[in-house]
Amino acid sequence: MTRATVVGAGGLGGPLALALGAAGVELVIVDHDTVELSNLHRQIQFTASDIGKSKATVLASAVVAAGGKARGYQTKWTAEDADDISGDCDLIVDGCDDPATKFAVADWAVATGKPYVIAAALRYGGNVLVGAPGHACYRCLFEEPVDAATCAAAGVLGPVVGVIGGVAAALAIGLARGDSSHAGSIFVFDDLRRSRDPRIVRFEPRAGCPSCTQRKAS
Repeated sequence: MTRATVVGAGGLGGPLALALGAAGVELVIVDHDTVELSNLHRQIQFTASDIGKSKATVLASAVVAAGGKARGYQTKWTAEDADDISGDCDLIVDGCDDPATKFAVADWAVATGKPYVIAAALRYGGNVLVGAPGHACYRCLFEEPVDAATCAAAGVLGPVVGVIGGVAAALAIGLARGDSSHAGSIFVFDDLRRSRDPRIVRFEPRAGCPSCTQRKAS
């Protein structure tokens, strides 16, 4: 059975985990946060009875209740603990709301030779990046973390996370089945109110990318 780590159990992590679990992927779900009332309009895996509970463990229980396999850990995913948490996984999927964590996930995936998907959503759109060994990586495109608006601060339209999470899950399932044809690409949804079709941008490895360089040296 394919194993995957899902980083983030919120608006993106919910549809990601439920879709991957339904596809037969065994999951480790990691999120340090707890459910809040303000989450409920877009994080449909939770109800009012879950307020105050661990997002990761509640989402894992939802995956299991739907017939999948999942374990939830109420902790922040970090590079220092990555080998213990995700070392036996076949791929890693990020749906968190923290730029630094996204870079850490991608760097670790590149260093360990694991395929990965990084998803983000904000306001009316978002993007999904696909990475795999031998292809351009997340840091090739974005280079360094920057201070950016988050869903908590800037908001996100509830259905947007379902769309972005669903696309991310489909691409992750493809990677799990050995399809890396989209690796080194980013799917960009500029405004889902106007168009459901993404711009698919393929990019090349960046000369001097420290993440790729570390992989080649290891």
